Amino acid sequence: MSKELFRDFEPVSEAQWKQNIQMDLKGADYNKTLITATREGINIKPFYHRESAPKVHIPNRSSQTNDWYISQRVYAGNAVAANKKALDILSRGGEGIIFFIPHKDIDPAVLLKNLPKVGIQLHPQFFDLDYIKSVHEIAPKAYIHIDIIHQLVSDGNWFKNKDQDHQKLDAFIKNFDGYFSNITVNTTTYQQAGATITQELAYFTAHLNEYLNHMDDAGHLSAFAKAEKRINIDTSIGSHYFFEMAKYRAYRVLTKTLGDVYGIDLGCYITASPSLRNKSLMDYNVNLLRTTTECMSAVLGGADTLCNIPYDTFFNKENEFGDRIARNQLIILKEEASLNQIGNAADGSYYVDTITKQLVEKALEIFKEIEKAGGFIQSLFEGTIQRKIKESAQQEQQDFNNGNRVLVGVNKYPNVDLSLQKEYEILPFVKMNPRKTLVQPVIVRRLTEELEKSEMKKL
Repeated sequence: MSKELFRDFEPVSEAQWKQNIQMDLKGADYNKTLITATREGINIKPFYHRESAPKVHIPNRSSQTNDWYISQRVYAGNAVAANKKALDILSRGGEGIIFFIPHKDIDPAVLLKNLPKVGIQLHPQFFDLDYIKSVHEIAPKAYIHIDIIHQLVSDGNWFKNKDQDHQKLDAFIKNFDGYFSNITVNTTTYQQAGATITQELAYFTAHLNEYLNHMDDAGHLSAFAKAEKRINIDTSIGSHYFFEMAKYRAYRVLTKTLGDVYGIDLGCYITASPSLRNKSLMDYNVNLLRTTTECMSAVLGGADTLCNIPYDTFFNKENEFGDRIARNQLIILKEEASLNQIGNAADGSYYVDTITKQLVEKALEIFKEIEKAGGFIQSLFEGTIQRKIKESAQQEQQDFNNGNRVLVGVNKYPNVDLSLQKEYEILPFVKMNPRKTLVQPVIVRRLTEELEKSEMKKL
């Protein structure tokens, strides 16, 4: 039918499109006028054509379905209260729960009482194999997220020390079957500290390579590959809509590529949550718009689980209104926008395919530099990773300060009717506690903090 409709029209080549555009510019420079530079070192063209579009193969999602899952984060400081909240979430549209467990005094039997067997993810903020064993006896199909390298990155110290942490991680992966014990790579800190997308992807690859290299040296890698294991990737979603879409596709390509290097078929499961990097106290309702488009880009990029954040999560205590709105944003994307009806939605987009390929290539370039320097952990101890992220964050901060990085309601179109407060329920700014660390921790920081502090001094 489509061929019949367009049989009278000759195909237009890429060169013809560019020639017509240059004619319309009437002498203006094509590159200066229509080419957009990005922080990732990728230039966005005014149009993309099938003649130059790459063929990008995106590995299948682990679930082998088009669906994605609505999950919600629950802080489990009190087992009874956390369990009650989880049951309420699941009765009101939630499909999964992500528990953050602060200490081993939290009774897993109480925490997990009457919860479904699947859809439960647990992030213990400690590493205790006996505790994990007690969880397995109750919920063997839960997912336990343990990332000893992320512990080093975000805290500056191992849980105990490098050797003991690796020994316990080996035992964790070996002793518990299926998806209960996977390798987890948490990249949220890189993004929220100001890393570019290419840096985030490169650090993910180097981060994962540390685990695979260790397992290969220890002789555990083939057993891991045969035991229905996969890579859990915990991520933050940035604001660059199409680039974030491409980022999630690039995660799968890089995971598969690294697996091929080790001779194993490696898949991944991606959990995505909006970043705090671009969220603000100023005109805070706009945060709702930001999280909606960010979740949408992750869905279309192929994330498996979406965990939205409330618009006020960084300045108000947990509250029913914020949680309900955050959850309903995802329910609307699924039930009303039907974004779960098609898999690999970005396939065939010349633009997204091109960006995906470029992100993968640039990430691999950085990854190779890290490996030449001795690997990711070595680069952390030398401070190279921290310095690179800091440089990127400073450039983004400068762009924000001079207006080149726009946040609506903050440095452009401010809402004069919604003023800042002198105090908030939660301290919304980074609070540093000086202490001794093995490496300099990577610090998560919102882009608008200094401006907000400056404005609050005027109150």
